[in-house]
Amino acid sequence: MKILNLVLFVSFLIQDQIPYKPSEEFELKMNFEFKDRASGRDPNKIDMDLSPKEYQKKSGTGVLPYLYLNLKVLTQQANEIRIKVTENGGKNVFNKKFDPSTVIKLELGFTDDIKDRVGAYEYTVVFLNEDKDPVSKIVIYFEKDGTYLVNGQNRGKI
Repeated sequence: MKILNLVLFVSFLIQDQIPYKPSEEFELKMNFEFKDRASGRDPNKIDMDLSPKEYQKKSGTGVLPYLYLNLKVLTQQANEIRIKVTENGGKNVFNKKFDPSTVIKLELGFTDDIKDRVGAYEYTVVFLNEDKDPVSKIVIYFEKDGTYLVNGQNRGKI
């Protein structure tokens, strides 16, 4: 257990030392769609791990704003070969070689879920070299009030 904690701590320190990708080298665009929350739910499944607030959010009906982020790399550095996206610091969302002409579409979810912390609220995009070592990163973070930050810079609200 101590070894696992040490590995996690060292990886956290390494993650913090990765420089931010300059904002002029990428473009992030928000894309909102309106979706019915109930349409993606299996009516035969009951999730007992949800809090009352989470259950109410997931079982509610009606059309709500659903957020996608489109990431386009405008300038790819010579050593940026792969891209890895994680949410809330752990769960892998995307990990593969990338072509800068491709727009990477990140599905974030319902805006209320992001603000209420029911869904993911932080995304880290790490650019890796051919040895899979981190070169640069983009950190996308949503505060509880809906403020949208990219690499610590305020970009508005959702």
